[in-house]
Amino acid sequence: MLRLRMRLGHLAEGVAGAAVQAGARVDVRAVVHDSRSAGPGDLFVAVRGLRADGHDFAAAAAARGAAVAVERPVPLPAGTAWLRLADTRLGLAELSAELHGRPARRLRVVGVTGTAGKSTTTHLVASALEAAGLPAGYLSSVALRSTGPPADNESGQTTLEPPQVQAWLARMVAGGAAAAVLEVSSHALEQGRVAACDFDVAAFTNVREDHLEYHGSPEAYLRAKARLIELCASGSAKGGLKTAVLNRDDTSFEDLEAYPIQRRLTYGMAGAPDVRAAALRPVRGGTAFVLHAGDASVEVRLQLPGRFNVANAACAAACGLALGLPLDRLALGLTAFPGLRGRLERVDLGQPFTLYVDFAHSAVALASVLGELRRDTDGRLLAVFGASSRSGGHDPAGMGRAAAAMADFFVITTDDPLDVDPAELARQVVAGASGREPGRDYEVELDRRAAIRRALALARRGDVVLLAGKGHERTLDLAGGPVPWDERAEAEAGLRALSLARI
Repeated sequence: MLRLRMRLGHLAEGVAGAAVQAGARVDVRAVVHDSRSAGPGDLFVAVRGLRADGHDFAAAAAARGAAVAVERPVPLPAGTAWLRLADTRLGLAELSAELHGRPARRLRVVGVTGTAGKSTTTHLVASALEAAGLPAGYLSSVALRSTGPPADNESGQTTLEPPQVQAWLARMVAGGAAAAVLEVSSHALEQGRVAACDFDVAAFTNVREDHLEYHGSPEAYLRAKARLIELCASGSAKGGLKTAVLNRDDTSFEDLEAYPIQRRLTYGMAGAPDVRAAALRPVRGGTAFVLHAGDASVEVRLQLPGRFNVANAACAAACGLALGLPLDRLALGLTAFPGLRGRLERVDLGQPFTLYVDFAHSAVALASVLGELRRDTDGRLLAVFGASSRSGGHDPAGMGRAAAAMADFFVITTDDPLDVDPAELARQVVAGASGREPGRDYEVELDRRAAIRRALALARRGDVVLLAGKGHERTLDLAGGPVPWDERAEAEAGLRALSLARI
């Protein structure tokens, strides 16, 4: 446990634009942005959110003994220690970093963003760096690791809030890590959660239209993603070239290439990128291919299926090359990577068909994974999925269109409806599946356990079954509250219940 203490005046000195108004000698032990958890020794930063403004709760935090940071003067109890910031969102990150001693400046930091593939690529980068002799921690939507065993990310966030991000970076430094790999969402970039991370590499998997309910337009979404390049280019210098790693095969390439940075490394499978994956061939449980970079080439036997995972691996290799690591050592880490829980994770109990669990829970993600599976499926492709109400941008009708275009049969079920009627979400999915007939091409089964078992019962030898939407998550969020859920365990239980398991 890291013990922190810094006087408010000294803390403010390390943050541009911070001005102490009272209480410069007050000790600060933690930076927080939730007034309910604020108390003596805390600095409450009043952040403006979508639904609430932290300035409205500053007085309550101060009354509980916290110091306060605000953008504008607000009524505070007499004797409150407080400082003023130009932007409390960015200030939250900067103050958190300063309190922890700016840990990112003692690490080589890789940020990974994109619409699909962020989590897998984050873990592939960490595995590659480790194999090349650079001990790496990581923060992803699935797991969090400093240097020891990983912990599940139970926050529900792809990218943690700034105080948690900086605390984890500090743990990495204390544990002897030399690098950190961060999965970075568009929301986190827009909200300044990864400011003060001093990135050395900004890596992009792909950029599709997503989260438009938040960003408003495809252009604004891409600009939010591109913010990672800006953060990288402006971060603290650590001796290497600030590098953007870009997917040469993606439609976002030309837009992202326009953002200034010291160096760009490209990867892909077509044309002549800096890092090229070629000679792809399926092998048991994954994909073999050759990586080319300059005059060097090396074979990789990736324990992951699909061309998109080959692209993710090429991206990871480019990140390692950007940090000056040798291709052959990076390839060892890619080959050693066993896969990520809930990301096209194979479930094999000896059943006569192929079964995957995946996190695809948006129209874009579902279309991507179904497209890849369709390419490599000789038999039928069956899918189980539902529309979530967690984000209006996940487009239930679009999910229906994706399944109708690529799956031979699909079962529409429940996926985190929260307070929305699951039957209504299913009707919206059905509306997108025009041209497909109920009973013949799809069924609606709102009980997710029953939906999984229905698909397993219909599968024949040589088929592929995809269970999409829940992936690594441990709960199913219903109107009455979250209930425990483990998609892989449900899949295995279904195989056994139907006498399909052989091991």
